Amino acid sequence: MSMATLERAVLAGAKLTFQNPKLKMKDIQEWSTGEVKPQEGEVVARVPDPGVFVAVKAENDKRKPKGS
Repeated sequence: MSMATLERAVLAGAKLTFQNPKLKMKDIQEWSTGEVKPQEGEVVARVPDPGVFVAVKAENDKRKPKGS
């Protein structure tokens, strides 16, 4: 798997995880196979496919808060 293919898979998974179909690669602050510590104003989630942790700015996270 090439790096470009992996990055496309990370982006596709992040779009689903963060429920944001408009997410772009430039919106991803960091991704890693190991845990990522969020910086101020970021949220981190595990993207099951391809199995990486992704950090994005909080405004790009369109998931509904729990309990809503």
